[in-house]
Amino acid sequence: MKKYLVVAAVLALACLSFSTAAKADTIGSLTLTNCGGGGTGCPGATYSFDIGTTSASLTIKINGTVGSSNDFITAVNLGFTSNSTGLTITNLSAPSSGWTGAAGPVSSGGTCGGVSSGFVCASASPLNSLPISTGGVYTWTWTYDPIDPTAIFSTGDVHIGTEYGPNSDRNFKGLIVSETGATTVSTPEPASLMLLGLGLVGVPFLRRRK
Repeated sequence: MKKYLVVAAVLALACLSFSTAAKADTIGSLTLTNCGGGGTGCPGATYSFDIGTTSASLTIKINGTVGSSNDFITAVNLGFTSNSTGLTITNLSAPSSGWTGAAGPVSSGGTCGGVSSGFVCASASPLNSLPISTGGVYTWTWTYDPIDPTAIFSTGDVHIGTEYGPNSDRNFKGLIVSETGATTVSTPEPASLMLLGLGLVGVPFLRRRK
């Protein structure tokens, strides 16, 4: 019995230490059959995101037909925070070389710019743009200085931007997805998981008392 009480005490302390610092990620997805917002010409795709205190990722799975007018991606963005000073990008992981991370939404022509507040963006020069194919899955992950989780918009306000362009025209006067809203869920906080573990630890003790 003492052994179980010691383990329970350790878990309780850990739970308290995590409960104030740990925050749940916001994850979700948005599936479009075209460009969204009435726009046409983009391949159908599912846009999935995972947003945390110090990093965010966007994964694009191409579901629809890819043709010569939309077979490259040249820029992507996520908009999700009301931080008035914008985000400070410290690192970007992209599905191919030649990509640059920045604050700000996707602008026409395949660049990141405009209002920088609350957006993470990635862009590539025309020669480094990403060739895509039906069934392909592509992920961008941004790391940034910590943000206040309470400043993140509600999950329905997450904005997704993507610019597609044709292989035949690397100047990318392309097709832009610019859509807000998604089906979302929240992942459990570590503290919640600790509480669950604490309850499980107590089960053998209750059985022994019987």
